Amino acid sequence: MIIYFTRCVIVLGLILGPFSSFAFSQPALTDHVRGVLYFSAIPKKNFDQQIQELSPLLDLLEKKLQKSIKIVRPQSYNAVIEGVLSRTIDFAVLGPASYARARARDNRVEAFASFARKKGFITPEGSYYYSVLFTLKKNGFKSAGDLKQRKIAFTDPESTSGSVIPSMAFSKHIGTPLKAYFGTIVYTGSHDRSIQSVLGGHVDAAFVSSVRIDEAVEKNILTPGQAAILWQSDPIHYDPFVFSGGVDNALKNQIRKIMLSSAPGLKTMLENMNMAGIVAVSDKDYQAIHDIISTQSPMP
Repeated sequence: MIIYFTRCVIVLGLILGPFSSFAFSQPALTDHVRGVLYFSAIPKKNFDQQIQELSPLLDLLEKKLQKSIKIVRPQSYNAVIEGVLSRTIDFAVLGPASYARARARDNRVEAFASFARKKGFITPEGSYYYSVLFTLKKNGFKSAGDLKQRKIAFTDPESTSGSVIPSMAFSKHIGTPLKAYFGTIVYTGSHDRSIQSVLGGHVDAAFVSSVRIDEAVEKNILTPGQAAILWQSDPIHYDPFVFSGGVDNALKNQIRKIMLSSAPGLKTMLENMNMAGIVAVSDKDYQAIHDIISTQSPMP
């Protein structure tokens, strides 16, 4: 299910400032032809925070394209996938696995850009990150084996690093299905909530994105001395910006040009997000995820 920002939320936008340039209403399939584009993002953390971070980019696109960008608030990762497939969302930020699932159902869904990160506490500089199994050093767990029959947090079933990769790669690593290995598995809905669940002692450990751990350290929510990483996946290409199948080629080219232009107005946004820039990507950059999705069975 997708929920669109209603008029009452515009009041919040006016208070927050960066939101005030965006309009909010029910989309129509041909709106982008009439001067409206619909944008959304997987809710990997607080959605309002995500949109506030991206507001300089969205402002720039509005100005250069001379089109209004309307923000779609999703309830889940799958809601964004369905919005892209139904073309009620024109472009979005998806996770690699969310993109692979959407692309498997409509090969006109197209990845075209992603952020490149600066080096973080765990994540290397560039366009790749990891799925990590995170706990606190004070909990006394020395290896993944110590977590057998313990309570573990996942994010969303469609999250690449918070569910999909652990379900495949970590399960292979331990040689056991996750449901049989852990005592209790809970889904928190976002990486930030998973991290908070570990910090609050509600779960023993969590599978999260290395980028979200980096951000927690940068914001002093977590200190390097607190964190213990018990498992790390192979590198995963960073979240793609994607077009739905309903966006025409001329508009795609315009959006690409604007986003990849290293516009001076985006410098502060990139610094605040600890990003090095925005880089071009293509479908082949996510082939490893396509291969996993094509063979993955739903997690029991």
